[in-house]
Amino acid sequence: MPSTMVLTPRLIYAQDVALTTNPNAPDVSQEVLGVGVVPLSPIDAVLYSAFTQAANDAAAAAAGVALGFIYYNTTFSALKARLT
Repeated sequence: MPSTMVLTPRLIYAQDVALTTNPNAPDVSQEVLGVGVVPLSPIDAVLYSAFTQAANDAAAAAAGVALGFIYYNTTFSALKARLT
């Protein structure tokens, strides 16, 4: 007799992921409500504070960001590659 499973999408909570800045972090397990214990693979994270902060490409160049490298653009609150 075939069985049917209905999956209902739900929000992902911080408890559902293993966030790390360590690229060699081991897998972990987490109790997920309604599911049980599930294995979680770590998600690599890069903190914005690791990047030079600048308002635009000219300011990034003055701060030492090389052409084509990434900086945190404070005007748009986003990572941006320096193009000029």
